[in-house]
Amino acid sequence: MSKSLIMNFLTEEGKKTSIRVANVKEDITDLEVKTAMEAIIAKNIFTSKNGDLKSIDSAHILDSSTTELEVK
Repeated sequence: MSKSLIMNFLTEEGKKTSIRVANVKEDITDLEVKTAMEAIIAKNIFTSKNGDLKSIDSAHILDSSTTELEVK
């Protein structure tokens, strides 16, 4: 089982863009995610094809699992 953090932002053009962080820690809090997102915006760390990230839209944790199939 793998957990990824998906952080969604709005760009300067008003479009949505997201950043995915794989293998996020089990006990991450809402406040930690919000603080990280605010730092990403404040430091202008990333840009997108629709411009700089300007505001927080949403965030969620995606839980996924993989089942290997024997096909050989």
